[in-house]
Amino acid sequence: MASAQEPGAGARFELYPSVHVTGGRVVHLVGDGLVPELDRSDPLEAALALEEQGATWLHLVMAEEEDGGVDLGQAQRVIEAVGIDVQLMCRSGVNDEAALERVLATGCARFNLGRSALTDLRWCATAVARHGERIGVSLPVHLTDRGPRLAGPGRGRDAGDLWSALTMLDDAGCARYVVTDVGREGSLAGPNLRLISGVCRRTAAAVLAAGGIATLDDLRAVAALAPHGVDGALIGRALYTGTFHLSEALACVAGST
Repeated sequence: MASAQEPGAGARFELYPSVHVTGGRVVHLVGDGLVPELDRSDPLEAALALEEQGATWLHLVMAEEEDGGVDLGQAQRVIEAVGIDVQLMCRSGVNDEAALERVLATGCARFNLGRSALTDLRWCATAVARHGERIGVSLPVHLTDRGPRLAGPGRGRDAGDLWSALTMLDDAGCARYVVTDVGREGSLAGPNLRLISGVCRRTAAAVLAAGGIATLDDLRAVAALAPHGVDGALIGRALYTGTFHLSEALACVAGST
C-alpha cells in the first residue's frame, strides 16, 4: 500500500459545491435516499449560480432515472454552460468501459467511479490505470461492527471492506478519493473527521471530504487536515438551506494547503 501523505504535502484546498440531479431536478442526498430540493429546482440555474458565487469546481451527481438510466444529456448541458471544471459522478450504470467512455465524452474534467462500479474492483482498478488523473473513486462508507464497509448500489447493499478496496485501488494508481460517511450524508451533523483522517493515513492519494458539513467551523476542521492529504471538500445541503454562503466558505478555507 502507498505510504500516507507527509505533513505539509498537498495542493490548494478546493471546495466542490454539489448539484445532485434526478428527473431533471436538483435533489438532496440524505444517507441512501433522495430528498427533493425545492428552492433551486433547475440544475443549470443552480450550477450557474454557484459559478457566479465564486466556485472553481462543481461536483455534479446524476442519479438514476425512472427508466434505470442516467440523463447524460442533462449533465453535458451543465458542463458546457459553466466556465468552471466539473467533477461528474453517476449514482448507477457506469461499471464497464463503454459506459465510462460515454460519461467522459460529456467533457467533464474528472469522473468519479461510484457505487455501481465498486462491486467490481478489478474493473475499477483497470479504469483507474487506463485513464489516470481523469478518474477518481468515490468511497461511500458504512461504519459497522465489522469495520468500515463500502456501500454498494441500492439501499443497504455491501460492496466490501474499505481498507481492502483502498489497497487495490492504490496499487492501480488512483489519484483521488471522495470519502463519505453515508450515515452523515445530507444530515448536517458534521463531517466524520476520524474516518477521513484514517483514509489519509493509509493512502498517498488526494482525499476529498464529503458528508455532514454544516457550518464554517466544520469546514475549518476539514481544511485543517490539508497537510495530511485532504485537498478539498464537497458541500451541498448547507448551501441550499442557507447555513452559509459559498463566498463565506471560500473565504473560510482560503490559504489552506
